[in-house]
Amino acid sequence: MRWIPYLIFVYALLVLQTTVGSFMSFDLGAVGRVGPDLLAIVAVFVALRGPNLTEAMLAGWALGLALDLAVGGGPGGVTAVGPMALSYALMTGMITRLRDVVFSDRWLTQGSLVFMFCLLAHGLWLLIQAALAWSWAGVGQMLAQAASLAIYTGVLTPICFRFLVRLQGLFIEVPVRRGRSSRPLGRMS
Repeated sequence: MRWIPYLIFVYALLVLQTTVGSFMSFDLGAVGRVGPDLLAIVAVFVALRGPNLTEAMLAGWALGLALDLAVGGGPGGVTAVGPMALSYALMTGMITRLRDVVFSDRWLTQGSLVFMFCLLAHGLWLLIQAALAWSWAGVGQMLAQAASLAIYTGVLTPICFRFLVRLQGLFIEVPVRRGRSSRPLGRMS
């Protein structure tokens, strides 16, 4: 990984999510306001294309920490910093372990993985926050909101993956093939 460009990209993405992402969100009535989690899309992208498990988990941790620092309002009204970073790191590690058995260039697979990532990461975050605050009021509604967020983010994934493939060289070191051709691997056409 190229860490300095990656961290700059994470910051820019967080700014994009908190500004433009609010225009992309909508109200679902009883569930509440639902918007996309752009950082989850990047976490799954890095998990599928990153060099190894350790770097992918660190990249996911950085995304989760950025989201932890920007988000407030967990169960009980108090939000602890760290649970989203932990859940993003764990889910990124899980997706990295799965990348050898899935068709990672298929849009349906990408959307499904991001759906699963969001559902598990945000669900784990909610449960940790509720346990830390000793408040389970509203957790059911928040879990429904997390499920809606996961669906919405999964639907947006193929569009975002096309954009991320073009930016991949900025923050992920692409391995060079040995032998006759010295073209880099990992590029989608």
